[in-house]
Amino acid sequence: MTFLAASSAPTPLYRLYQDIWHFSPSTLTLIFAVYAFTLLSSLLVMGALSDYIGRRPVIILAIILEIISMLLFLNASNIMMLFTARAIQGFATGLAVSAIGAALLDLSKKNGALINGISPMLGMAIGVLLACTILQFSSIPLKLIFEVLYCLLILELLMVFLAPETAQKRQGAINSLKPHLAVPTQAKNTLLSITPINIAVWMVSGFYLSLMPSLLAKTFQTQSVWLSGMSFIALTLAGAVGILMVRNLHPARILLTGTISLMLGAVILLLGINSANVTLLFIGSLITGLGFGTGFLGSLRSLMPLALPEQRAGLMAAFFVESYLAFSIPAIFAGYFINKIGLISTANIYVILIIVLAFLALSLNYRKLKK
Repeated sequence: MTFLAASSAPTPLYRLYQDIWHFSPSTLTLIFAVYAFTLLSSLLVMGALSDYIGRRPVIILAIILEIISMLLFLNASNIMMLFTARAIQGFATGLAVSAIGAALLDLSKKNGALINGISPMLGMAIGVLLACTILQFSSIPLKLIFEVLYCLLILELLMVFLAPETAQKRQGAINSLKPHLAVPTQAKNTLLSITPINIAVWMVSGFYLSLMPSLLAKTFQTQSVWLSGMSFIALTLAGAVGILMVRNLHPARILLTGTISLMLGAVILLLGINSANVTLLFIGSLITGLGFGTGFLGSLRSLMPLALPEQRAGLMAAFFVESYLAFSIPAIFAGYFINKIGLISTANIYVILIIVLAFLALSLNYRKLKK
């Protein structure tokens, strides 16, 4: 959860960095892109490593790299240090999500999937909430937030050293470092069937971090950090609530609930965007958030039980490669198209794509339920 909190925490701070170093919105998009690129590189190259050398060594390496990135954020004096910090953070997060996710599944398939589903929601919400609070009340926000995260990571590093190993070591670690997606044969069809809803879910997350702050600023005529922060917090907390509500259902029914919620919420968002109606934006965010959480949990619950113990980290890495591609690439393209066709038109296209993907997912999942 700390890794996801640390990944979202810098987002509200970028406005301050822009004021200090006077970089352009396109540079901000590149900062976002470098994090996504190194995270995906980490998943492709080292995502399956913990299936061979154990979970603890990979988690320890991830925490050490994350600590280094926090120190770089703390001492950042120019834009290149910011790029470097974000790049290392992306690589560390890629290592962490595959190894920690697999370790949780080693301990319990059902509860591991639940924790893997709810942790990104709570982690990202906590990161943004922490950043907004510190921005509001601290005179040194660019220092304090990373000091807090640094201390948490040091504590977690000590805890991991004391934790038991959950995976057996086996040969093949060097070969596993060749860039690849380790999807077991028995999981390929399921991964393909959940792809539309998983892409839609992570596109929603990218939308709220890239376009929603600008949409709210345009609607309210204010640049308040709390405005954009609370919209993302509402989305992720609604996702966490949704996960808790459906956690005991069959995975196919969880997916169905998530797909319908996501599609309905996105339609309401579309109406809110084009009418500049705050109430519709808020209601749409809550319903979309329910779909965000339940769609993600349903995907995990459908896919991860299919992996053997020695395949879990590799499959988790492949799943997150797809997830973060859906999170980052549409948001990067959206940043480009805003300058070409405007904010509202870009947002409309983005949300319509989410609706189309959700409809496709609904069709696939309905057929599965009928069987």
